[in-house]
Amino acid sequence: MEVTYINSSGESITLNQSRPFFITKIDGTGNIRQTVNTFKAPEQDGAFYVSSTMDMRNIILEGTIIANTPDEAYELRKSFLRLFSPKKSGVIRYRERQISCVVEEAVLSVSSRERIPKFFISLLCPNPFFETLDDVWHDLASWEPLLEFELEIPEEGIEFGMRQPSQIIAVDNFGDVPCGCEVIFRALGPVTNPELLLMDTGEYIRILTTMNNGDEYHIYTHFAEKRVISIINGTESNAFYLLDTSSDFFQLEPGMNNLRYDASANLELLDVIINFRPQFLGV
Repeated sequence: MEVTYINSSGESITLNQSRPFFITKIDGTGNIRQTVNTFKAPEQDGAFYVSSTMDMRNIILEGTIIANTPDEAYELRKSFLRLFSPKKSGVIRYRERQISCVVEEAVLSVSSRERIPKFFISLLCPNPFFETLDDVWHDLASWEPLLEFELEIPEEGIEFGMRQPSQIIAVDNFGDVPCGCEVIFRALGPVTNPELLLMDTGEYIRILTTMNNGDEYHIYTHFAEKRVISIINGTESNAFYLLDTSSDFFQLEPGMNNLRYDASANLELLDVIINFRPQFLGV
């Protein structure tokens, strides 16, 4: 059993079954409660199901601080409380997954004579889903380099790169729930109106602009974090106004998602990249 907590200042602590921070219990990492929304008509037996939403997650950590002397225990207790400050948010990493959290309560034995004080930490996770430690990246449209040394050029010439043969790419969201993503359009030359279509639902993202060599547009579809950013000549700007009004900030459903990229002109000069973090109901 090993848990790592990293606060918003970048300070980290690892709790495991060894000195000095010995963890004895972790609770709240499995299934979580949900709220079921229903509608009941007059005289109706039962009700109509409307939707379900997940409640916030509460993770409890319990254990002891093992020290050789009461003075050492006191110093460890001070650093422990400073790191688990309720004024800072943080991230819990457990079993190759992570989840954002805030400290709801941090309690330790207060006696200065104790050599092995106990601790109790309550962490509240507004977003109840665990996620992977790193983003999952997919190059939907890019040039695959084919040049390597030693180089020998035959009479008929040689290819230095190869374009992806298909505009349709299957992306696997191996998580338990739908998740948002970041879509990156990058131009290798003049490109008009780049777009990405989620074929399974018909939803798409389209930017109404003509891109030049080196221009980038980043579209974020995450819940409560939707935005469109342009990076042109190294300058980052808000480009939400360039988004086609019929565009959707689509979510990647669990399982395979079929994506198709396109452009009104010069499709072959468009690179398309997508990245996301699969989310899980528990670990």
